Amino acid sequence: MARMKVGIVGCGNIGTDLCNALREGSIPAEVVALTDVDLARAESLLYAQQLTARVCGLEENVFASDFVVECAEPSAVKAVVEACIRHKKDCLIMSLGGLLGDPGLLDRARENGILVKLPSGAICGLDGVRSAKEAGLEKVTLTTRKPPKGLVGAPYLVENNIDVENLTEPTVVFEGTALEAVKAFPKNVNVAAGLSLAGVGPEKTTVRVIADPTSNANSHEVVAEGAFGRLCATTDNMPSPRNPKSSYLASLSACAELRAAALTFENRNR
Repeated sequence: MARMKVGIVGCGNIGTDLCNALREGSIPAEVVALTDVDLARAESLLYAQQLTARVCGLEENVFASDFVVECAEPSAVKAVVEACIRHKKDCLIMSLGGLLGDPGLLDRARENGILVKLPSGAICGLDGVRSAKEAGLEKVTLTTRKPPKGLVGAPYLVENNIDVENLTEPTVVFEGTALEAVKAFPKNVNVAAGLSLAGVGPEKTTVRVIADPTSNANSHEVVAEGAFGRLCATTDNMPSPRNPKSSYLASLSACAELRAAALTFENRNR
């Protein structure tokens, strides 16, 4: 039986975790292509994982694959989805913030019969938010709390000369819409994009970012209110061992989505 061929775009933290999961054998799929703007990083992953995949450009990657996983950065999302549309391939988009910059991208994919899978990422409760939306949502708020080292270098902090490394107590460093948040913290609040897509949209979802020197975890609290009642879901994530800006649960959600896609592919091709 043919195994699903996977193309990975972005060979960093999540890409590595996906390769680890595939190597363990519990996901009926194989990596056939790796793409990264940093060629050395893609080659390093290839050799470290002892893959038989090819290191190539985006078009070749998508053409060679049955399913594409984007785990690079928001700026890569549009090109990945458009390549999947051209080559008629389904995909998983991990950098959800990249979808907010082009509101019609998901519609174009859908019109062309392309399935764009969106992960839950580093938060829980999105299923409840989607369900509650059916009766109308009045308010959706995300409060993200992270150790300062996980926020260092964020564009918003740099542009506003905000020093988080010398904080002695929890401090709110940002409050605004999800659309503003993903631009301000493109590597830190991908969850804001996922929540906004599930709920009331990027301009109506409120996001607060707290730098907390007393915390060792990345915490996300979702509060949604509407005709259904009130939902409150808090997720305390351990940072990824390789990247303090990313939560381990984000990688696990990628693995779960890839497994589901591989099993669907397997059932279709029995």
